[in-house]
Amino acid sequence: MVLTEMEPHVVLVTTVCVLVGVGVWFALDLLDVEGSSTDMPVGLAATPEVRTDRRVMRLRSGLAYGQRNDSSLDRLRASLVELVDDQLLAVHQIDRADDPDAARTCLGDDLYAFVTDPGTARQLAQPRSLDHILTLIERI
Repeated sequence: MVLTEMEPHVVLVTTVCVLVGVGVWFALDLLDVEGSSTDMPVGLAATPEVRTDRRVMRLRSGLAYGQRNDSSLDRLRASLVELVDDQLLAVHQIDRADDPDAARTCLGDDLYAFVTDPGTARQLAQPRSLDHILTLIERI
């Protein structure tokens, strides 16, 4: 402006300076926001981990450190059957007593046989069989 011998318009120069300043401030603010968002993982969220029922965990620890006799195995089987019935009702809205066919379909043959046959309490004395039954219950 000095070289062309023009008079400066104070209002125009002030407005241009304010607009440039706001633009620079906005760009720097965007860089801060974008820089802090790189800490977040990109992509699909992980599926939530399925938590095991406390009763199952208590039964596992009790079996690991407890005695095994016929009465305790019967009580354990009764607790597991109650747990299966609770899970069926809560997750699938199926009452095993009212709809045994739907319960069999949902539970599978192995778990349904365990639940319906009282003689299966002796299977719980074998660690491999017990682990298999507990795994099936956790999958309900």
